[in-house]
Amino acid sequence: MIEVQSSIEVLLPGMKRKIGFLISILAIVGLILGGVKLVGSGSPKQGMLKVASSPTASVFLDNKHIGRTPVETKVDAGSFIIRLVPETTTQTLASWQGNIIISPDILTYVSATLAESEFAIAVDTLSLEKITSKFAEVAVTTNPDGATVALDGGTKGISPLSIPNITAGDHTLTITSLGFLARSLKIKTTAGYKLNAIVKLALSGETPQEASPSSPAKQDLAPQGTPTKAAGAATDPAKPFVTIKDTPDVRKNNGLNVRMEPSKNATVAAQVQPGEKFSIEDEKTGWYQIKYDAKSLGWISGQYATKTE
Repeated sequence: MIEVQSSIEVLLPGMKRKIGFLISILAIVGLILGGVKLVGSGSPKQGMLKVASSPTASVFLDNKHIGRTPVETKVDAGSFIIRLVPETTTQTLASWQGNIIISPDILTYVSATLAESEFAIAVDTLSLEKITSKFAEVAVTTNPDGATVALDGGTKGISPLSIPNITAGDHTLTITSLGFLARSLKIKTTAGYKLNAIVKLALSGETPQEASPSSPAKQDLAPQGTPTKAAGAATDPAKPFVTIKDTPDVRKNNGLNVRMEPSKNATVAAQVQPGEKFSIEDEKTGWYQIKYDAKSLGWISGQYATKTE
């Protein structure tokens, strides 16, 4: 009994030291884990969302109601589905839905003109993006694509496109497309930032095929030398030639895009209409090269054209 007791008395101080060491280690681990938890639980970064519409509409983000237009609120950074539901009892208007990205400490601005049909709704979505250039930049995306983009009255090209090396300040961005209402936006650019403009164009309500020949506005919009469906061609062009198909996709886009190269990603040079016929200048797999006016060549997708030999 005495020997056992002596052994315990000898071992006890060593055990105390080991237990104290383990407690210290656990305390340090606990502090580290606690610090990580505090860092991870910080408030998410937010951006500012501003929404305006005509007429007044309820605004939903990922099906969560955030208010009635005009709305200006902070939103956690991320990608969202935004939906505008008109609040009017005098007429039946269509709702609009689209995707937006909220960036930290950046204002995203959505402006919509609602209408009875989704195709007649016009929406502008503007946001800024940090870039390395000391100048400003404007990037334009349109729905449909292939719209003519002008900045301060000077044509810059066909959408989608980016306009680099712009001086900071106030500018006027104008978007036009055959068969759609023109959009003119007053924008303010900032040095070191790219202004992203996503523009949904509204159908004019009168397609080019329905336009009266005496309507100068409609006639001016048609590419020079391009025959219109209203005018019609007296005779077929030289064989082989293609006839533009009348498909839902072509009608939705208000025409078939003519591109600079035989690729769906190539720049859009013009549009041709269903029923129009063009001689084939060259062919590549799935594409036809046509002369869409007296001097210009371009490529159209064979998916939307019928070949006659």
